[in-house]
Amino acid sequence: MGERPLLIFVSDIHLTDRLHGNAVSKADQFNRFWERIQVARGKRPAELCIVGDLFDLVRSPSWFEGRHRPYHGASTNGVVKNVEKIVDETIKREADFFAAIRSKVENGELGVHYVVGNHDRLLLTAPVAQKMVARALLGKDSMPLHTEIAFPDHGVLAYHGNVGDPINASPDGDATIGDAIGSELILKFPRMLRKMVGEDHPGIEEVDDIDDVRPVYAVPAWVRQQSVMRKELLRPMSLVWSEVVDEFLSNEFVRDWLGKQRKTFSLDLGKKLRLLLELSRNKLMAHGSDERLTQLYRFFQQSFDGKMSTVAAAELSKRRGYHYVVNGHSHFPSMQPLGKIEGKPAVYFNTGTWRAVHQIGHDLGGRPSFLAYDAMTYVVFFPDGDKMGRDYEWWTGAMVAR
Repeated sequence: MGERPLLIFVSDIHLTDRLHGNAVSKADQFNRFWERIQVARGKRPAELCIVGDLFDLVRSPSWFEGRHRPYHGASTNGVVKNVEKIVDETIKREADFFAAIRSKVENGELGVHYVVGNHDRLLLTAPVAQKMVARALLGKDSMPLHTEIAFPDHGVLAYHGNVGDPINASPDGDATIGDAIGSELILKFPRMLRKMVGEDHPGIEEVDDIDDVRPVYAVPAWVRQQSVMRKELLRPMSLVWSEVVDEFLSNEFVRDWLGKQRKTFSLDLGKKLRLLLELSRNKLMAHGSDERLTQLYRFFQQSFDGKMSTVAAAELSKRRGYHYVVNGHSHFPSMQPLGKIEGKPAVYFNTGTWRAVHQIGHDLGGRPSFLAYDAMTYVVFFPDGDKMGRDYEWWTGAMVAR
């Protein structure tokens, strides 16, 4: 092994071409982050690994300007062209953020590695967009895009983590039901609500926060909460959500996916998703189904929690010399011990997100409740000769605006 550099992992920054962003700009976030990195990196350039979803190519309103959707096939010409458009507009919108990173790269202070996630996997089949990304990050015409990357000097394996999420797992790079949820439910709902109540309805822009709700299957509960909090929108939101759900369930891609999930005498994933959506619809929303939604959410959450760390443990068991797995994807930071390998502790990390989050919780009455905040998480593996003798640090924080 050579002398190891400072190695940092971040993920799920979710830069978009049009949707609203954080209270703090991504450029400001990076500059504050770099102050800490600069102090600790030593003589060698630091290495930054983006563990997926730097771009959000799925949840762009531009998909509704044409007939193609992000789940229509990654190599379809119309999909590729729209990916190019989204990337171009996103880079222009976040020019200060990319300039901040690129300046560190060009000054020899930073190296960048890019692992794709489920929201930016469409880059893999869009060479023109890849070139745009390389120029924005590195000032070069190309850069490798990974689905998995290993750092043997640090004993770290990194991949996005959606492999442990059946809603978004895409082992062959194919479209997922998560892509359809993103475009046909989460993007479509605010658009259709605006058509009903008007673009100038007071506070209508707050409905765009639906894109910040995590985990994604908490969206129906968030819609329910918003309609209760804003009585004048109870009926419009109920009607629009019911219509959006109907259209989603009748979508050809969705129907095909639900059919493939079907298991006789079993509450399969398709049935769970359909039940969650049915519970959130018009009649049930009007009569209140908060506790049932909460119970079903917990059922989903319990089936998802632990899967990513379980997959991580299985991956480490196959590889000699590795003790750490870093994932993104869930937007919820985590550090979980996985026992010992060759006498050294093994650990699973989740790098959370750098975006706004509306996190679900439960109030005293059993109803879903949400907390909105800007999140920031990163994992740092320190270079040889670190003065404090550190191996790694895992940092996570939240900022709640007034």
